[in-house]
Amino acid sequence: MAVPTALIAGRRTLAAASSGYVVGVGNSSKPYGATRTAIAASGQFPSAAMAGQTVIIKPNLVIAAPSTSGITTDPQVVRAIVDLALDAGAARILIAEGSCVQPCPFGPCGYGFFQTYGPAGVISLVDLCKQSDRLVKVGKPGGMVYQQMWLPDPVTGSDPIFISAAKLKTHLSVGATLSMKCLVGMAPPSIYTVANQWPRQDLHYRGIAESIIDLNCARPIHFAVIDGIWGMEGEGPTSGTAVQADLVFAGLNPTAVDLVALQAIQIPQVSVPYLYYAGSLGMGPTNVDGVTVQGDAYSPVPFTPAITPPTVWHPVSVPNRLTQGQSASISYQMPQACYALLEIIQDSDVTPGVTSVKTLHDWTQRPAGVETTVWDGTTDDGSVAAPGVYLARVQAQYTLSGPVNYASTMVTVTA
Repeated sequence: MAVPTALIAGRRTLAAASSGYVVGVGNSSKPYGATRTAIAASGQFPSAAMAGQTVIIKPNLVIAAPSTSGITTDPQVVRAIVDLALDAGAARILIAEGSCVQPCPFGPCGYGFFQTYGPAGVISLVDLCKQSDRLVKVGKPGGMVYQQMWLPDPVTGSDPIFISAAKLKTHLSVGATLSMKCLVGMAPPSIYTVANQWPRQDLHYRGIAESIIDLNCARPIHFAVIDGIWGMEGEGPTSGTAVQADLVFAGLNPTAVDLVALQAIQIPQVSVPYLYYAGSLGMGPTNVDGVTVQGDAYSPVPFTPAITPPTVWHPVSVPNRLTQGQSASISYQMPQACYALLEIIQDSDVTPGVTSVKTLHDWTQRPAGVETTVWDGTTDDGSVAAPGVYLARVQAQYTLSGPVNYASTMVTVTA
């Protein structure tokens, strides 16, 4: 399966790359000990920066289920992180999640003990879905599919130290849900839920892989931990099969941590597009060859992959800024033949909701490889598109009744 090096060329670099990528591994059935081992082996836990600061820990508590189900982050993994933050002198520790069920299932997932854990008033459980009146627009304009993103105020700002405490799972949409994907739970449903659809469906409608990149740029991860004591294979993130892998991964760079975890479960890197984008945009290494792995020895634990819809690599518009009435060439790449639809849409960053502007080609069977179509700058009724920000969006599915994947690129029209 080829990756689209030509199509992503010219995108701006979102973060500087580094040659010092290290990932620590703990291999044990005991989640607390394995986490402490992995973090120590990484040698990069930001203890020195925590004194007197707020530390935010984002687990994966997508539904009410115990960690042994392979669905949610083990509370003992989080406790190990909390203890290190307390030892480092953190002033406040927020364990923050925006679950797909309400209220956030801290209790059913085993997190209730944190309400009385540690010094009084230091540790709080924060339901991010209840912060709809405290949303902040963050990020520099010019992401992959969002100009800027809305996030709950408790997880914004440059001062808090932000730790992703993710789960080792395969995923029906993006191949695997790891430390970078864990941030989807921060996106407020009040903004990103489209009427009569799943929570946060707008992230999928623009391209979930690209949306993950934009989220990670809006709220950078300072340290990443992945709980693989019990993971999930097959139809993850909630309907697969639990697998006891007895592994925890930890490190400073989330892309590096995700790549090592992905290799451990033997899922091909190319099956997880957001990791390709992250490496190509300078957010981390491009593959595990650039990562030093330290800590406990372990053998790979092959996971059965999820059955995903067709991959569509990030489209490109040439040019991507048009004078009103000007034409643009829209190119996209698919590694396998499938049905695809290409259209120009609008979708507000403030009040998401897709409006179709121009269908460039309707659902037709397309071959594998690069497709290029010209948008003449008009709408479906033949009028010239008004100035504004548009998305050139591809939808793809193997059968016309099958699950759909999306990928988009922004196109700006000026007067």
